[in-house]
Amino acid sequence: MEAKSMTLRDLFGPDRRLVVPVFQRPYVWTEDRNWRPLWEDVTALVHQRMADEEVHPHFLGAVVLDQLLTLTGSMPARQVIDGQQRLTTLQVLLAAVRDVARELDVQDRYVRALVKLTANDDDMTDDPHAAYKVWPTNIDRDSFRMVMDGRLRRPVDVAFPVAPDASAIVQAYWFFRNRTVEWAQELNYEGRLDKGFDALVRVLRDKFELVVIDLKPEDNAQVIFEALNDRGTPLQASDLVKNLVFQQAEEQGLPVEELYRDLWAQLETPDWRKEVRQGRLKRPRLDVFLMQYLTGELAEEVMAPELLLTFRRYVKAADMGLVNLMRRLVERAGAYRRLTAEEQPLTPEGRFLRTVGVLDANTVMPVLLWMVSRFDEDDRAGAVGTLDSYLVRRTVCRLTTKNYNRLFLELLKELKAKDDPSVVADFLLRQEADSGFWPRDRDIRDVFRSQPLYKQLTRTRMRLLLAELEDSLYSGKTERHVHNGELTIEHLLPQAWEEHWPLPDGGGLGSVEAHERRQSLLHTVGNLTLLTGRLNTSVSNGPWERKRNDILVHSALSLNRSLPAQWDEESILARADHLSEAFSRRWQRPDGGAPTSSVAGFPAPRLGAREATPVGRPATVQMPRSRRDVARHMREAFSGLPVGSILTVSQITAVPTSQYEGGEISPGAVAARLRADNVPGIRAVPGSSPLSARKIS
Repeated sequence: MEAKSMTLRDLFGPDRRLVVPVFQRPYVWTEDRNWRPLWEDVTALVHQRMADEEVHPHFLGAVVLDQLLTLTGSMPARQVIDGQQRLTTLQVLLAAVRDVARELDVQDRYVRALVKLTANDDDMTDDPHAAYKVWPTNIDRDSFRMVMDGRLRRPVDVAFPVAPDASAIVQAYWFFRNRTVEWAQELNYEGRLDKGFDALVRVLRDKFELVVIDLKPEDNAQVIFEALNDRGTPLQASDLVKNLVFQQAEEQGLPVEELYRDLWAQLETPDWRKEVRQGRLKRPRLDVFLMQYLTGELAEEVMAPELLLTFRRYVKAADMGLVNLMRRLVERAGAYRRLTAEEQPLTPEGRFLRTVGVLDANTVMPVLLWMVSRFDEDDRAGAVGTLDSYLVRRTVCRLTTKNYNRLFLELLKELKAKDDPSVVADFLLRQEADSGFWPRDRDIRDVFRSQPLYKQLTRTRMRLLLAELEDSLYSGKTERHVHNGELTIEHLLPQAWEEHWPLPDGGGLGSVEAHERRQSLLHTVGNLTLLTGRLNTSVSNGPWERKRNDILVHSALSLNRSLPAQWDEESILARADHLSEAFSRRWQRPDGGAPTSSVAGFPAPRLGAREATPVGRPATVQMPRSRRDVARHMREAFSGLPVGSILTVSQITAVPTSQYEGGEISPGAVAARLRADNVPGIRAVPGSSPLSARKIS
């Protein structure tokens, strides 16, 4: 490779095209992180020049260009391997200054100088896009053309609000245009407009420098692209996957533009770049899908830091051509979006998918994705109902989820081996340990009678449980109520019961025991129902006779139609039994499994874990800085995660532990301990970028 320093006049002055390949990500730079600092650098240098101070060149970073074959006599071109965000921003900045100069009617030579930096001038070319110095990736081209052609130009005294959904390139243009107008109006007031534009054009043209690295034919552009991905705005793992796919498409002589337009463009929408929760972390939706897809294809767990390496291995071993592989990927992506959509149809499968979202049970998604690709909805209905029952029963019984990734991976292997959805029930019935046991009807009854689920489950999960119980109580003779999410959870025996609900006299229980028994049943399912917010507020802590009458008058739910005239501890237990039967009808479990197993023999997460610290992780406490231990912080960051889990350095620093608050520890300190290889049970992932750690014990 060959590297040399170039000013913007050196880089943009000659007639030459800098082409961003379709496989690169779209424009993502932002005002706070990128545009504003650049503009501040520009104005600082301009101020120095106008004050007749010495102006030293300002370094803007590096750009990596690769050879691009062109026809003899056509305009020279280079492919942008790294630096497209920087190059695009500079062109938008120059266009904004150019347009303001035209509107202010400054000396024409300044406009001509800027035009030379923003447009090629070759009368012999037949390429309609040859006029553009930089040619961005497909998704940004319309916005870029609009900016560079001057179609956003407006009089400087006209306010033009930017639509919040405007493309990033358009927003960048208006940022630089508005800053230039403000700067120019101040100079015009001072009578120094021409001097200011003279300084501005000369600074932009001659005082901003980049290191331009030109690759030779023998240089591996893909390896260099990946090595540079941590600079600037970090690349998503899916950006690297996209680059790999289209690099190989180019090498195989495939129609890259058509493949992008017909296939990959469907994965380039803002919806796919939106961050979604995956366990404790958030990742771009496309990254999460690729992990789920590869898990289903390879029947092995795929970690985020290893996504690119795993995808490269998958492509190499695939028994299909690259085009068919891309078609399969896009088809599965469509299925994934249907499976994870917020709005689901009112079908058994749709209700299950809504439940998966509420339970945050994403580890089951590779199984669902594979079944959707193999069986139609009727054929997979039994397996879907089985998974629904399994997940909800374990949630209600508060059994651990920490080994779900391995459990569903084993299920996936068995499904793929037998190609029969009926194996799902057989597989889950065989699980006997607390990490896999499928609770029975008697376990549900015991939990409903004894456990304060209102305190143990999130409000969203508790509301889902009660809404599904209401649906299960539907008899066919009653009107079906459509739940729109507006119902709230109400305690029939109020949480503040002392004023209107005196303890019974006698009964063989002392006042202390009677109080404790009532408190133990207060937050159980038998004492909970759903009401509208207004009805909930009006009846909240009142006496039972008035409360019951108001509920019977205003509520149409089956949950509330059979409330007895007296509400006491025995009524709560009787209703718990009634609702546990409804639960078992809704989430059925076939007979089978280890006959002696029960939930009672398994350790449960400690009470209140939802409101306090996650299970297995120490609470955050303040410690003197001298006592803080980086290695201990790293071990605690991995606590509760299974062996084999991977976290990046930035994720490790973001976790609050007994040693550091979230984000308080330096990433450099964590990276240094990883590289020193002296943290027990944790090792650096070789070749990972960004640097990541794996839990090994």
